[in-house]
Amino acid sequence: MLELFEKYKSNPNKLQTYGFKESDGVYHFSQKIMKGDFRLEVTIRDGKLDYQVFDCDTDDAYLQVKMEQVMGEFVGQVREACQAALLAIRQHCFDEVGFLYEQSKRLRDHAAEVYQGQIEYLWEKSSRKSSTKAGVFRHQDSKKWYGAFLTTDWSKFEAERSGAIEVLNVKNDHVAELIQKKGIYPAFHMNKKYWLSLPLDNSLSDQEIFDLLAVSYQLTSKK
Repeated sequence: MLELFEKYKSNPNKLQTYGFKESDGVYHFSQKIMKGDFRLEVTIRDGKLDYQVFDCDTDDAYLQVKMEQVMGEFVGQVREACQAALLAIRQHCFDEVGFLYEQSKRLRDHAAEVYQGQIEYLWEKSSRKSSTKAGVFRHQDSKKWYGAFLTTDWSKFEAERSGAIEVLNVKNDHVAELIQKKGIYPAFHMNKKYWLSLPLDNSLSDQEIFDLLAVSYQLTSKK
């Protein structure tokens, strides 16, 4: 679960605003989960986040939540509650880092300013082990995706090219027409009938990227 934070850096001001307490450079936060039956304790030391879960009745550490070999419906529910709490902390207290391209950073900043959104890495392995390092932009109310940000290889789009490329996938009603334009491709890893892939290496201008993201935002808005 700690892999969720691999492409993020804690922001001290945001941590304190959220409720973290600082002592000797170490930040600590406590939150009850599972309707108050368990307590999530989060510690950030030297920029690295760790967490523990405790049974509120006995104050014993619930170690099973970190033991991957332990399976079952209940421990799964506790893990889901932990992940939801950690994702909220990441959203409010961490800044994303680690892009290949400056245009990717500008896209992130634009989405934050216009849509109050950010790239959310919803899957534990997406930021480290997955070949796509995939994250999504989601509507705040419906949680529908209006964009997908991922890292892949140029060969997915042009057979004669290779090397890592960051792309934005967006929804559009005119895919067949738009893929005729240089710098716009059928979507990788999504339905090619409705989605486009836009490399973020300045093949397209920022405004072109932002305009297509706006279309996708509207198409995926809650009806």
